[in-house]
Amino acid sequence: SNTQTRCINNAITNIVYTLGGGGTGATVTGLPTGITGVYNAGVFTISGTPTSTGTFNYTVTTTGTCVQKSLTGTITVNPDASLVLTSGSNTQTRCINNAITNIVYTVGGGGTGATVTGLPIGITGVYNAGVFTISGTPVAIGTFNYTVTTTGTCIQKSLTGTIIVNPDATLSLSSANNNQSKCQGNAITNIVYTVGGGGTGATVTGLPTGITGVYNAGIFTLSGIPTESGLFNYTVTTTGNCVQKSLNGTINVAPIVIP
Repeated sequence: SNTQTRCINNAITNIVYTLGGGGTGATVTGLPTGITGVYNAGVFTISGTPTSTGTFNYTVTTTGTCVQKSLTGTITVNPDASLVLTSGSNTQTRCINNAITNIVYTVGGGGTGATVTGLPIGITGVYNAGVFTISGTPVAIGTFNYTVTTTGTCIQKSLTGTIIVNPDATLSLSSANNNQSKCQGNAITNIVYTVGGGGTGATVTGLPTGITGVYNAGIFTLSGIPTESGLFNYTVTTTGNCVQKSLNGTINVAPIVIP
């Protein structure tokens, strides 16, 4: 066909003209780079692999004596897709239920759209007028390696990124009673809390002298012997990233009675 559409760096189907009459050869103008015309024994053949993009209206003209003849054709060469990160970081860490910073890609060349796979729930990708935007608020935790891929004709382009979603902290009473009454100088029953989620430790306020809290490997333990009397309302609070958790308790210490 004298009208062909190809992707860049893809060979055209040979276009063959037969010359007769007073035509002794032929020339061609308007071809893309990489495409040539060759005359041999009454046949003029256009062939090759285009290395430039665009719409090329070419003209084949015979050579010889008398009136010459011309014919035209068109070769359209489409580009491969391009994909470029244009704003926002493609590697982000967020707490669950906190919006990411928009991640914006520009789609060009032969790209007519884009899709994405691997995003956490709550994050989506939207294509509009050459721009693909990833945005939203993640509602699932984990490490999410995503891939953006252009759509269209010719060779498509992909880029990857990572969104890490950390959980909020959790805190639960896992043994003993968090409301205890003891006499001064008598050990409390250990009060044990389990720290999870995004919690990496814990602190406590409001304890009587002699009672301490120690964190180890996800466990926060209150223990000891109270050396002062009174009603002590204490608070255990997790430490770490994201939203932290607090729980309250009471230790009532009766004073030593001297007869």
